[in-house]
Amino acid sequence: MKAKIIGIEDGVIGVEVIDPRGNQHIIEIPVDNDEASDYHGQNAYPHSSEERTEDQERLMNQAFARARFEAHINTNFDILLSDWDPRQLRRGIDALEKMPLNQFDEAFREYYHALINPERTKQEYGITEGRVEFEGEPRIALIMKGFCINDENEVVEVLPDMYIYYSKEDIEETYTTGTPASCSEGTTQITPMVPPFVEVPEDFVYPEDFRGFLINNLICQIRDVYRNMGETPPKQYDIEGYGKPKGNFERDEY
Repeated sequence: MKAKIIGIEDGVIGVEVIDPRGNQHIIEIPVDNDEASDYHGQNAYPHSSEERTEDQERLMNQAFARARFEAHINTNFDILLSDWDPRQLRRGIDALEKMPLNQFDEAFREYYHALINPERTKQEYGITEGRVEFEGEPRIALIMKGFCINDENEVVEVLPDMYIYYSKEDIEETYTTGTPASCSEGTTQITPMVPPFVEVPEDFVYPEDFRGFLINNLICQIRDVYRNMGETPPKQYDIEGYGKPKGNFERDEY
């Protein structure tokens, strides 16, 4: 994808995106009116999403994501949440790398135990048969645990609760429980998001390896930010591992 800002006028950012097929997209992103809708103009694909193929729909979404990314990094407006800004995710990696190991252990021990013992986590959070929105045995799909960093890339707070996605094996819809807490003003929230361990490797050493595991997830989240807008990730982030749970890409392709 190639993108450039073509103008900012009356609270609207205009972005031109050229997709990999050479087709032009003109996208307008309002920044002063929360009720205004984004505009996505193009003449290469059907205008109705119902008439587009799966590949065409994905490409349209990728072009839109690329436009928002361009507006975020090349204007003074905050368009993206920190979890979709590679620069902020990189700061989160730096913060974890320099966090004293004893502090990391105290801050993330609960998260580690939730991931290695999902059955106990289900009991603690009421994710059990008869207490959820569907019949049958639920399973935990993803557990998120946010932390807050300051301008010096230091972890100043780990959010007290976890946010959990759960589902059933034969349905795609997911449900959530927990508290989607947020960081205080002046700090930046970074959120590791991973499924429970199937099993803990015999040579896995806590807390050292768990810190590396969370860093790997943040690196893979950066990777998936680029995939989400139809671009090849920078080499240092194009690694194996679990990143974003969903996006404008097919996980099975990678």
